Amino acid sequence: MEQISEHKMRRFPLHALAGIWIILASEVLLFAGNMWVKTYFTPLVWTGYIIFADALVAARKGESPLTGRRMEFLLLLAISIVSWYVFEGVNLLLGNWSYANLPGSTAARWLGYAWSYATITPAIFITAEAVDTFLGERLRNRRPLIISPGTETAFFFIGFFLFVLMLVFPSPWLCPLPWISILLWFEGMNDRLGIGSFSRMFRDGDYSLFVSLLVAGALCGILWESWNFRALTKWHYQVPYLPGVKLFEMPVLGYLGFPPFALECYLMYRFIRHLTPRRLTIDVLGRAWNLPVHGGTR
Repeated sequence: MEQISEHKMRRFPLHALAGIWIILASEVLLFAGNMWVKTYFTPLVWTGYIIFADALVAARKGESPLTGRRMEFLLLLAISIVSWYVFEGVNLLLGNWSYANLPGSTAARWLGYAWSYATITPAIFITAEAVDTFLGERLRNRRPLIISPGTETAFFFIGFFLFVLMLVFPSPWLCPLPWISILLWFEGMNDRLGIGSFSRMFRDGDYSLFVSLLVAGALCGILWESWNFRALTKWHYQVPYLPGVKLFEMPVLGYLGFPPFALECYLMYRFIRHLTPRRLTIDVLGRAWNLPVHGGTR
């Protein structure tokens, strides 16, 4: 595969048009008052966005999850649903968001849940891969940052402790903890297992995925909230920090959670993928799967 520095913009794949058409049609039908689109507007536009963003990646790199890693992409849809249910479970205790105007039938509600949750991680990952084609080359082969085994262990236990604390003493005021605890917990665990951690990448002087995911989390967060704001079926927040200072439905401080959320989506993906029987050499973002643990020293 060509290095990113050698990339030239190729012709957009045809599925770029499909993605744009889905987004535009959804917007038009929402404005026209179509009830089905008003109900499923969020997963509809995210489906179009994912298809279009994938085409951008393919145009930049010559391959993408939908053009070259389809089976892994399909697995990612299921992993995205499973991952998000972790946060839904925590939210049952903390009560930081709730859903409004859900469909009346059980089947229609669960269709909306599954479809919406399946788009979360793919949207972040494909956005991150697109960002990486612009920024990544400058963030690789940099000075290594050595993170010791002791720090890795501290990450694990601090993250695990904060997660348990949140479950034992649930409160809306603890809303930052899901985005902090799971990130630290899985970072320490993945690094120990050698299945994909940012600590390992930092030791190799590679900061590209870390930065790309942070940017992707911020971009997707703004898009999520802007599209959610205009949908009929949507979520509302009950966050105690500056609750009246909002951008769309989200209190402004809540946007700080999207970048770390993108990081933990990757860590959770790598961990869940590690538990599945199907082996692979690269992950859905084209990253090497088998990473030595601490440079093979342990």
